[in-house]
Amino acid sequence: MESHRITVIGAGAIGLLFAAKLGMAGLPVELCARTDEQGRLLLNDGVRFRSGPESSANARETIVRPSIRTLEEAAVRSESGDKADVHFILLAVKQAAVTADLVEQVARLSGPSSWVVCLQNGIGHVEALSRRVPAHRIFAAVTTEGALKPAGNEVVHTGVGTTWIGAVRSEGGKAQDEAQKKLVELLNLAGFHTFLSKDITSRVWQKLIMNSAINPLTAILRVHNGELLKRREALKLMRTLYDEAVATAVKLGLAVDSDLWEQLLDVCRKTAGNRSSMLQDVLAGRTTEIDYITGGIIREAERAGLAVPSHQTVYLLVKAMEAGAEADGRTQVL
Repeated sequence: MESHRITVIGAGAIGLLFAAKLGMAGLPVELCARTDEQGRLLLNDGVRFRSGPESSANARETIVRPSIRTLEEAAVRSESGDKADVHFILLAVKQAAVTADLVEQVARLSGPSSWVVCLQNGIGHVEALSRRVPAHRIFAAVTTEGALKPAGNEVVHTGVGTTWIGAVRSEGGKAQDEAQKKLVELLNLAGFHTFLSKDITSRVWQKLIMNSAINPLTAILRVHNGELLKRREALKLMRTLYDEAVATAVKLGLAVDSDLWEQLLDVCRKTAGNRSSMLQDVLAGRTTEIDYITGGIIREAERAGLAVPSHQTVYLLVKAMEAGAEADGRTQVL
């Protein structure tokens, strides 16, 4: 029987969600937290998983106990000759955490049977990883699952979504094809509605378009996702951001669903009570992902010779908010 190893790097909301559901499905999961303090909490108390609205008194709670390791311990395990037939490394950290040091640790963790699965918002991380990890061994993942992390070892699954998986470079032959299919199979086994995409770059961009229209506005206005639909001016600005981002994607030759605007509105409705990750970062005084979401669109628009003035404006506003947090001594990167 084929043996599997699944390493989840990052214990934020999405990392905890994937680790918990994979563990509940009986799959061998090791979870690498980004801080020693969180690692100790997870080791002692496990992952507390709940399904349903964050405030629901009827939400079911399950304690899941994946193997808790530091990245160094996981890398040593790989270097000592781990015997798994296939090893999936789910990279679930924020974009700002994809530093040269982290990329080096991921490279150490990777072996001949390893495949790195990127769950980041925005763009730029694949290029950083491919400097040390063969590009054909990198998969991109796009998910619309909703999750909140009330505490360091707690995750609430607030909304069921869809996950798409695809190879960044289709040069891996039969081994790559089999690995993609196996990953989709395992994620479906864990309860994620997962599909294989032959054009994952376009799907990454479609999520980027939605994130760029929603996240900065929620952070600037400090509102939940659903509130954007209730304010006429916010909805109008969201549409302007959407149009600029779509124009950029089309100019780059990427496919955009004809009903993507309706999909965006549906996401706002389904996650109406959610705080976007960017809003959570702003409220906590953390560095946001604005450089990789809005900033990514601005860079690509400039390369394509397009103007994106609304994106420029919201980018500067969020950067000003970050600068204010830094001046107050509250900025941190997680």
